[in-house]
Amino acid sequence: MRLKTRLTLLFLLVAWAPLSVAGWLMTERMQDRFASEFQSRRDAVHTAVGERFKQLAAQLTVALERIAADPLLQTELLQPLAHKQFYGDPQRQRAIVREARRLITSPAVDTLRLVDLGRKGHVIALGHRQGEEPLDTEVVQVASTAASQGVDSTLLMRTERVENDRTGAADELWTLQVVRVVPSGSSARVALVGGKILSGELLSTLVRAAAGEAQVALDVRGMRVAATFDGASPPLVEGGYSEQSSEVIGRSAEGEDAATSAEPLATLTVWIKRDTWVQTRRQLWRNAGFLGAATGLLALLLGLWFSTRLSRPLEELAEAAMAVATGRRDQVVRETRGSDEVAQLTRAFNQMTLDLSAGEERLRQSERVAAWREIARRIAHEIKNPLFPIQMSIETLQKVWQRQHPDFEEIFDESTETILEEVERMKRIVTEFSDFARMPAPKPERLDMVELCSSVLGFHRDSSDVLEVELRSAGPVWVCVDPDQWRQVMTNLVQNAIEAMEGCEVQRLLMVATAEGGRARVEVVDTGPGMSQEDLGRLFTPYFTTKSTGTGLGLSIVHRIVEEHGGSVRVESQQGAGARFIVELALA
Repeated sequence: MRLKTRLTLLFLLVAWAPLSVAGWLMTERMQDRFASEFQSRRDAVHTAVGERFKQLAAQLTVALERIAADPLLQTELLQPLAHKQFYGDPQRQRAIVREARRLITSPAVDTLRLVDLGRKGHVIALGHRQGEEPLDTEVVQVASTAASQGVDSTLLMRTERVENDRTGAADELWTLQVVRVVPSGSSARVALVGGKILSGELLSTLVRAAAGEAQVALDVRGMRVAATFDGASPPLVEGGYSEQSSEVIGRSAEGEDAATSAEPLATLTVWIKRDTWVQTRRQLWRNAGFLGAATGLLALLLGLWFSTRLSRPLEELAEAAMAVATGRRDQVVRETRGSDEVAQLTRAFNQMTLDLSAGEERLRQSERVAAWREIARRIAHEIKNPLFPIQMSIETLQKVWQRQHPDFEEIFDESTETILEEVERMKRIVTEFSDFARMPAPKPERLDMVELCSSVLGFHRDSSDVLEVELRSAGPVWVCVDPDQWRQVMTNLVQNAIEAMEGCEVQRLLMVATAEGGRARVEVVDTGPGMSQEDLGRLFTPYFTTKSTGTGLGLSIVHRIVEEHGGSVRVESQQGAGARFIVELALA
C-alpha cells in the first residue's frame, strides 16, 4: 500500500474513531435514560394501581358498614338469625333476597353477597343475581382468619358470577372484594362480601393518569384478570415494548386451595412503548451518519492534500534514487520550500548525486588511466618476448656475415625462420588486443547450436592421438546468435580445455548441447587439473591467465560475447577434478 493511501486512511480513522465512540456513548446514555424513565413510569403505574385498590377497598368497607347498619338487615336477617327464626320463615327469606340489590346504595359496590357463617358459608342472598348459590367456604375461611387476627374485614380477589343486563346470562368476572363480618347476637354469624369489578377500562383510566401511553395486565395466580388490550400480549408496534412485572396489593381466593393459600399477591405487568427510544436512536445515528460523512469528506480532502504534499517529494526521491541506481547520475529533485525534514532530504539527495557524479567521474578517469597502464604493461610484456629472439637472430646473422662463415646460408635460413615466427606471434597478439577493444556489433541469425559445436569439434578432433572428443545432444537446439562470434566462443572454450589437459594421462573433451525451460545450454567438460576458488573468481578478468603463454583475453572475449547476446557463462571446477564451462542462452 502506498504512503499516500496509508496517510489518507489514517486521517479517516482519526476522524471517524472519536465520532463512533461518541455515538456509542450517547446511545448507551440514552439507553440508560430510557431504562430509568421506564422504571419511573412503571413505578408510577404500580403506585397508581395499588393506591386505587386501597381506595376501592376503603370505599367497599365504608359501603359494607352502611349496609350492615341498614334497619332492614337488622330486623329481617340478623335478629331472626340470632333467635333462630330466619330459616323457619320463607317469607322473610324471600324478602331478604328481593332487597339484596336495594342494599347496594354506593357506586363503589358492584356485587354483594350475604353469607351465613354459621351454616358453613351458606349464601343467603346475592346483590347481583337471584337464585340458589353453593356454599361459600372461602368466605368462611377468610372471615375466620380475620376474626382470629382481630380485624372486622379483609381484602381478596376472586371471580364472581354477575348477571348480564342485556342477555340475562351470568358472566364470570374478576372482582376486588372486601369481606365484612357482621355480628349477630354474641357471635359473628353473617359476612357481607362486597365486590368491585376489575375491568380493562378501570386499568386504562389508571394508566393514562399515571404513565401516559402504556399497556398493563393484571394477573392473579397466573390467570389474566384484566388488561388494557385484547389477546395474550399488546399489539405489535415499531420498536416493541419494554416489559416488567411487579406485585400489587390484593389476596387471591381463586382455586380449590385458595382458602389455605398464604396470601399470594396479584401481579401487574407493564408494557411501555420503545418507539420514542427507537426514533430518538435512529435520529441520533442519522445525524451521526451525516456528521460522519461531512467529517469523512473533510478528512479525506485534508488527508489527500497532506499526503500529496508529503508523498510527492518522496515519490520523486524514490524515482530519482531508482534512476541513480540504474546508472543515471544527472537526477535533480525539485527542492521544497521550508526547513522541514523533507526539504532537508531533497537538498541532501541533490548534493549526494552531485558528489556521486563527480566521484564517479574521478573514478572512471582513474580506471581509464589504470586500464591504459595495464594495457601498456601487458602489450609491452607480450611484445618484449618475441623481440628478444628477433634481436638474437639478427645479431647472429651480423656476426656470421662479418666472419664469412661457411654455413651462412643454413644459419640465415634458421634465423629468418625464427624472425618470421616471432613476427607472426606479434601480429596475433595485436589482433587479439584489437578484437577485445573493438568487438563488432552482433548480427544474429537462427542456427542450430548442435551443428555449430560439431563443426568446431571437427577442427580439433585429430589434434592429438590421446585426445578423446565427444558431443552429446538429444536433437537440434535453435538459437538466434551471430555465427562468427559464437564460433569464436566455442573455439576459445575448446582450445582452453585442450590446453588445460596438456600433459594429463587422460584427455577427454565432452560437449553437451540441450534445450530446457526455454533456454539453450552448452557444457564444455574437460579432464584437466581443475582450478582453485581464487582462480575461478578472476577467470573472466581481462589479462588474467594461468598459462605461461597467451594474453589472458580469450575467456574475457567469451564472456563479453555471451553477455552481448543476453546469455550467461559460468565455471564449475575443483582442483584435480577438471572443469565445466556452462553457457546458457534463450532459445530462438
